[in-house]
Amino acid sequence: MKTRRRAFTAAAVALALSLLPLAASAAEAWVASATEKIRPDAKARPQTEAHLAAARNEFAAFQVVVTGPAKRVSARVEGLDGLQATLFRVDTLDVTSPSAVDGGTGRWPDALVPAVDDVVGEQRNAFPFDAGSESRAVWVDVHVPAGARSGVYQGAVVISSDAGEARVPVAVSVYDFVLPSTSSLRTSFGLSYGVIAAAHGVSGDADAALRARYGQLALDHRITLTGLNDDGQHADFGHLDRFYGPLIDGTAPTRLQGAKLTAVKYVGGRTSVAEHAAWAKHAREQGWFDRLFDYTCDEPPLTCAWSDIPARAGAAKQGDPEFRTLVTTQLWDAEDHGVADDIDVMVPVVNWMDDRPGSAVAGDQRDRYDPFLASGPRKEVWLYQSCMSHGCGGTVNIGSPSESDRYFTGWPSYMVDASASRNRAMEWITFLERASGELYWETAYSFRRDPWSSQWDFSGNGDGTLFYPGKPSRIGGKTDVPVASVRLKMIRAGMQDYEYLKALSDAGDPELARKIARDLFPNAWSTDVAPEKFDQARQQIAQRILELTGKPMPAAVEAGFSGNGGGCGSAGGSGGGALLALPALALLALVPRRRALARAVAVAARR
Repeated sequence: MKTRRRAFTAAAVALALSLLPLAASAAEAWVASATEKIRPDAKARPQTEAHLAAARNEFAAFQVVVTGPAKRVSARVEGLDGLQATLFRVDTLDVTSPSAVDGGTGRWPDALVPAVDDVVGEQRNAFPFDAGSESRAVWVDVHVPAGARSGVYQGAVVISSDAGEARVPVAVSVYDFVLPSTSSLRTSFGLSYGVIAAAHGVSGDADAALRARYGQLALDHRITLTGLNDDGQHADFGHLDRFYGPLIDGTAPTRLQGAKLTAVKYVGGRTSVAEHAAWAKHAREQGWFDRLFDYTCDEPPLTCAWSDIPARAGAAKQGDPEFRTLVTTQLWDAEDHGVADDIDVMVPVVNWMDDRPGSAVAGDQRDRYDPFLASGPRKEVWLYQSCMSHGCGGTVNIGSPSESDRYFTGWPSYMVDASASRNRAMEWITFLERASGELYWETAYSFRRDPWSSQWDFSGNGDGTLFYPGKPSRIGGKTDVPVASVRLKMIRAGMQDYEYLKALSDAGDPELARKIARDLFPNAWSTDVAPEKFDQARQQIAQRILELTGKPMPAAVEAGFSGNGGGCGSAGGSGGGALLALPALALLALVPRRRALARAVAVAARR
């Protein structure tokens, strides 16, 4: 019997040794945080398990990366019963000019092609794909329903290819508090006239229906698209109610049940009292007047003269005395030009709310806005980011950057070649500056050409574009839908982070909320943060919320496995990631990883 066992062991060792060169070059599957961008030249890592933590009604996300060679790569989810998991292939955009000194050329991960889209639910062509000899990521979204129980959910993501399968265990710890479906932070992310029609080749009601789908996906990323109804039929309130009413009143088929637009932009004549009055009347009748605003001027004097503002604001106020006006400007500029009293919602650029040393407005300027806020019941301060986050013109000298080049680094940024943490930072800064809203000028600017090939605008990659046009000819299926970007996912993560900070403040510890946020972001131009820092901050916030509300931490978090809605904690031993096992390795099923195989060889050698 002993002789037979030795013979079998010797045969197994011989087989293992014969396969070692093959194993060394086999594809590997490993885990990465959602708050990092996995480029094609990324090396395999030892992390082979995903540990997430999320509140109820929150999205958690992570990435499973396949480092080739591998062909016909597919993914599926097992387990996680009671949660809702969706899968995406992460596509890359070839960047030929860096957005800033801290950007870069080459292929950057951005478009998320769904396996089954989360707008109309059609099968798409995310899988299979060929990884070649590169690292290619599969994005995993996990939505925790609002009614889910707290505790730990377990499952796995199974990656298959021509080489076999790898199983990546997943554990999701669910905190016993719930995030609202409608964001607590007001947002206005633009969607201009004609951009959807140009990219998708639609018009009329088909254009309106598709614009509504973009609005739906935006709500599931916790932002509001304003200008949705800027489709050429803005004077038809029946048309407005039919196509965009569900997004306004919370009856659209969003995954975040009941999610509503937090702002509705007036579309009509700039100085038409009659049109403003008609809009105000309809909004009051439908119950959303408190969200209606007039975008009175954008960055004066670039798009309008300072002297235009009183007349425009006057038309809105004559239409309805409580009609809100919004202008993107700084308080001191508005005061210098005598228009501060004409503005209800003042939106300064983030750079001039907390500027670098040496600036005329260096340091935090937020307290200067307190008298403005106290001057009327409808006064608000929002924030926006602009091309000043990466540089608004010219080229970047990477080898010998100028002082100006260096200024445009580190700010919150929605550029493709900015770090994921910078894509995620804006909402933390908004919380710290006690702003009640965020504005971003456009979300589909590059749609008049091919955004899958280039999004270079205003000296930035992705300035004004956060979606991709999901045409069936590109992503499969039958229905045109919007395709989300990695950057949009990071904005969603930032919006969820804001809800955590607000929940902690509301629960009774606003000082700790501000301390955690300030420790993470000491100023507005230092927003490159390691993914694990977000994890740690969010766990600290969640733990304090649960303490204040008398609820326990989930067991997995107490044991040290933590993650966040925009990323993940991970675990794994030394060496490479999980091998995509070849069929020939079936005899070695007990040693699926390199380190296990090495141990088996070592043990056999000692016998």
